This record gives sequence, structure tokens and C-alpha cells, in this order.
Amino acid sequence: MASVYALLAGTILFIVLVVVLAIFVLPGSLKLPVGGFNITTTAPYNYTNGNGTTVYSTTLNQSYATSTVQGSNLTQLDYYMLSLINRDRSQYGLANVTLSAEPSAQQHSQSMYDNQYFSHWDIYGMKPYMRYTALGGTGAVSENIATNYSTICIGPLCHGNINVTSSLAGMEYDMMYNDQACCNNGHRENILDPNHNQVSIGVSYDAGRVYLTQDFVDDYISWSNGPAYSAGEVTLPGQLQNGYSVQSVEVAYDQPIVNMSVAQLNATSEYGYGDTVAGVVSDSSYYYDNITTIVADRYQTGGSGFNIQFNMQNLVSQYGPGEYTLLIWLNQTGGNSFLGSTYTIFIGSNGQAYAQTNV
Repeated sequence: MASVYALLAGTILFIVLVVVLAIFVLPGSLKLPVGGFNITTTAPYNYTNGNGTTVYSTTLNQSYATSTVQGSNLTQLDYYMLSLINRDRSQYGLANVTLSAEPSAQQHSQSMYDNQYFSHWDIYGMKPYMRYTALGGTGAVSENIATNYSTICIGPLCHGNINVTSSLAGMEYDMMYNDQACCNNGHRENILDPNHNQVSIGVSYDAGRVYLTQDFVDDYISWSNGPAYSAGEVTLPGQLQNGYSVQSVEVAYDQPIVNMSVAQLNATSEYGYGDTVAGVVSDSSYYYDNITTIVADRYQTGGSGFNIQFNMQNLVSQYGPGEYTLLIWLNQTGGNSFLGSTYTIFIGSNGQAYAQTNV
């Protein structure tokens, strides 16, 4: 009987060793360092949809692989993702977007990866446009996120063997062509928005999971000492690209942000810019219906330059602590108006204390 137990114990030990080897030793199971995936400029990257049709079959463009953006820490995966985005945009006659040096997308992908959640919010309760301001962005940001898993877990031990580039291609295809049921084609419309001229891309992954963030940006304003906020006074001095003009300035309000649990984050869906609570006008002959009208101290919008100053202390007294986001709407000559810049002001909010390393 003792020999039977010994044989059984030996068999169980052998099985455990095989499982451990499969998870931690075999090449397909090794976890890759985030951002450390090696891509050559000559290897083909193919993606075949569910019907067996090859949708993306390309090589990483040499110019993408060797280009740099000042002040950024971009990887070849960013350039690969950019090539997929611009391929989709070009099929619909839209201009290419360029890579933004703002780290907002990579920061958010890394946060989702580290904390294992999937949401436009983060663990601090910040929305994309809040993070974008906190990280130094001054354009208007519209975010797409996607994720892919290929992992088998036995208790705390996990094994995966995911193809990162194929996953990215599959995510882009699904956002373009399988987005109706999920998100009413919101991701597709974001990719194909003609006003976008930049995109910040973030990819964080290991052998079993990939997180992708696309922060599309409308960046048409060169700012001079602004946007700025001090003691209730907002200053917006800037220069617009040719063919664009300021249409209006509004203020949106969010309740003070609070930390969010993983369960809360995973229960979220689409996001908005809070509640629009005020609009800024040049003089008292103009006014807004149903929201507060703020008469500007200065409202110069002639030519390509503009300088707008106004006081929002009364608005802050009315709504109290929270996130006040300036929404700057632009007009394109012969085109439609669009949101050209946002700037979030954190008043009596935890957002004031966030450094770039922890948003």
C-alpha cells in the first residue's frame, strides 16, 4: 500500500513539474517585458478576418521605423499601429495623422496593464481629457481603447503565447468593421474623423494580454503662455493655423474625482465632457440659454491670433470643487465647427496633486 501512495505522490509531483515547466520555461510561455517586443522593418504582418480574408498584409514602413518625435519614447509598435490607422484613413480619402509626443496613450495602456482593468477612466477617476491636460496636452483628445487576451490560468499561474502585431491588427480591424454592436461605431468614427491630425499611441503587453490606447488629437493652436488659470482668471492667448477661427468657448464641470476600484472601472462604458455649465461671450448683448453666461474681460479673435480672458470665480462659487474643463470650439473655413482644444482646471480636487508619473 505504501508503494502505491509513493507512486501516486511521484506521479502528482511529475505533473506539477510539467505544468510549471510549461508555464515558466517553454519559449512560448515566457512573459515579454512591456515595450520590449522586437520588430524588424522587413517582416510581413498579416491579419486575416473571420471570413479568411487577409485584411492587413504589410511591412513596417522604413520611414515609420526610423522617424522620431521630439521628447517622446516611441516604439516600433507605435509606428506599426500608425501605419494601420493611416491605411484605414487613406481608404476613405482622409489625410494621415502624425504621431503625438504626448505620453497620454502609453500612460493609460500601462495603467490598464498594471492594474488589470479596461476603461476610459483610470484608478484615480480621471477621464482621458483630464489626463491629457495633466500630462501637458493642449489639443482636444478623443480616445479609443482595445484589449486582447490569450491566457490560460491555473490558480495564480498563467500561460500565454500571444502575437502582439496580429493582436494590434485585429483590434484595428474590429474597431473599423465590427464596432456597431459594441459601440455604435464610435471607435470607427474616431479613427475616420477628418479633424484629427495627430494620435498618441500606447501599447502594453506580455505573452498573454495586450492593451491598446489610441488618443486622437485635434491640434490647431499654438499657445503663448497659455492656457492659464490663476485666482479665478482664465487666459487663452494663441495663434491658429490658417483657415481656422475661434467659434466659442464653453466650460464643462465634473464632480471631484475619486479613486475607482477595478470592479467600478470594468463597469464603465463611454465617457463625456461632464456637464456644460457656462459659455463665454464678448459683451453683454450676447447670452446663452439654460447655462451661465460669462462676459469676457477681453475677447479678441480677429485674424489668426486670439486672446480671450474671463473670470470664472462666480461659477466656481456656484458649483464648488471639481474639474472645470474649457472647451474651445473652432471653425474651419468652408467646413463645420469642431472641438479644437480642451484644458481641465482642477479646483479643490485630488487632480491638483497628480504628477505626470502617477496619472
